Amino acid sequence: MEAQQSAFEVYQKQNKRKRTAIAANDVLPKKQKSNLPVKQLKKANENAAMAQKAKAKKTRKTKSGKISPNQKRHQISDSSDEEEIPMLIPIEGTAVPKKGINSKDETSLDVTKKSVLSCNGKSSKKPTEKNKTLKKSSKKPELLDHGYSTVFNPVTQGLAIFKWLIDPILPKKFFDKYWEKDVLHIERENRRYFKDIFSTEELDIILREYPLFFTRNIDVVEYKNGKKELVEEEGRAAPVKVWDFYSSGCSVRVLNPHTYSQNVHSVISSLQEYFGTMVGTNVYLTPPESQGFAPHFDDIEAFIVQLEGSKYWKLYKPKGSDVLARDSSKNFSAEELDDPFMEVKLNAGDLLYFPRGTIHEGHTKEQHSLHITISVYQHTAYADLLEHALPAALKKAASENLEFRKGLPLNYLKHVGVVNQSDDSDKRKSIIDKVKSLVGALVDYIDVDSAADNLGRKFMHDAMPPLYSGDEAQHSCLYDGDVMKNGKVFHRVEITPEIEIRLLRYYALRVVKDSTTTSKLYFCTHNDKVYHGEEEQWLEISNSLLPAIEVLQKSYPNFVVADSLPIEDETAKLSLVFSLWEHGLLVTNQPLPGLSEDDETSSTDSDPSTSE
Repeated sequence: MEAQQSAFEVYQKQNKRKRTAIAANDVLPKKQKSNLPVKQLKKANENAAMAQKAKAKKTRKTKSGKISPNQKRHQISDSSDEEEIPMLIPIEGTAVPKKGINSKDETSLDVTKKSVLSCNGKSSKKPTEKNKTLKKSSKKPELLDHGYSTVFNPVTQGLAIFKWLIDPILPKKFFDKYWEKDVLHIERENRRYFKDIFSTEELDIILREYPLFFTRNIDVVEYKNGKKELVEEEGRAAPVKVWDFYSSGCSVRVLNPHTYSQNVHSVISSLQEYFGTMVGTNVYLTPPESQGFAPHFDDIEAFIVQLEGSKYWKLYKPKGSDVLARDSSKNFSAEELDDPFMEVKLNAGDLLYFPRGTIHEGHTKEQHSLHITISVYQHTAYADLLEHALPAALKKAASENLEFRKGLPLNYLKHVGVVNQSDDSDKRKSIIDKVKSLVGALVDYIDVDSAADNLGRKFMHDAMPPLYSGDEAQHSCLYDGDVMKNGKVFHRVEITPEIEIRLLRYYALRVVKDSTTTSKLYFCTHNDKVYHGEEEQWLEISNSLLPAIEVLQKSYPNFVVADSLPIEDETAKLSLVFSLWEHGLLVTNQPLPGLSEDDETSSTDSDPSTSE
């Protein structure tokens, strides 16, 4: 398999000629033709022609910066194709041969024709006729050629990744029948189905190349004699230490593996856009004949993705308030558990989903086990929304309704409270009836939108930073714009009214109204890949600019022309677009136009004291 390249590596290769020309001439050359295949060269020439045409149109704009009436505004259609196929990591098509992840014998995103579906512990050796039909409709993954043929669509990418995980079950059936309701076990004969997500070999490389530390990044645990024992080790998790613990029967848990693995980051970044909430992961490696964790339940919807080996699971039904639990549980002893309602063996390529609150435990027998748990919907219940809505509603009601500000009756403590629960006095009844009446009136003061925005603000702080596709990276502030060479800045760019823009991701930002005149725009593009590794990131904007944010979010994932944003002040409009672009919140449909050579020279040769 060809080595997969990061967006940065792609950028370096594509800008090699540009930097060579800068070194020779100290000016940016015009783009040169590459030795591309005929079809790609034809497309490149078409792009160049379009760029020249756009430049000519730019010269025809009015002095106010308005776009000529005959200038077309191109948009990408919002595809919701149910058969969109996932691309495991974003790759620039021109940098990687058509072989690679799309080759017949190497692909791991291939949907096997021999999947076996079992639910609630009932498994069959062959797919049902219905499932066979579903399998026939599945497609083999394709290498998306961002630079020349296909525009990366983050909406359909998220859907495609989720469909790939739960195939042959379609998302609609999953949410109707299983989501927050029931366990789903998908069994596959293809043991390599998930091979590209993560592996023990990759874990070994990560331990050698990254500074992982015990407790902070890695836990070493063992479950014996009915108790979970956490190995109290400190310092860097050197491979020799970790594998020594593993060889002695301990399990290894890697926290936030997406910090070190681009493939894992790609999967959860796409799923985060699909679910609209934070998506987390942990990797678990268990040696043969071992168990790492005691029976417990979690506060997340869990997708157990078996990567290598096999693991035996026991699931126990939750009770009472533990159904859809809001918090994780303690470790349970065997005496506290009823009989399991499901026992299942997960082999590599299999998937197990269970709702939050489901008690579970897993152990190995003849093989080691490597699985990744993908977690979603932590603290995303109506109760969490109301935790934001009710305090704000009470504050507003107390401000606007006199009844909420009236004093309690004299000596009210003689009639209510724990010691007065058996009191049957009229005054006690009157106080309770009044409180119920006020709670009923509180409904009129609940602002669901404001509560949702505050829940979204928390999401922005919790979220993983989005992962750019190849074309997105080149059309963003990361790899478009200023280039430094020998102390000079080249390729300076400007935001123009006719530039086509869209949000990097819908869930990359959230607006929270701060006052009648200003709002805070919270965003996650500058988040660390370590959970809460950075403080909240936000911009303060005038409320007069909010209509522009609304247009960008409602048009997503389509591109819109910057000039079409509903802001009358042209300077304020372009200033907003530039601010969003430089904070990684916007991508453009084409590279930004550069300043003229005279402007560039004067800006780089100007007196440093005047440019600060």
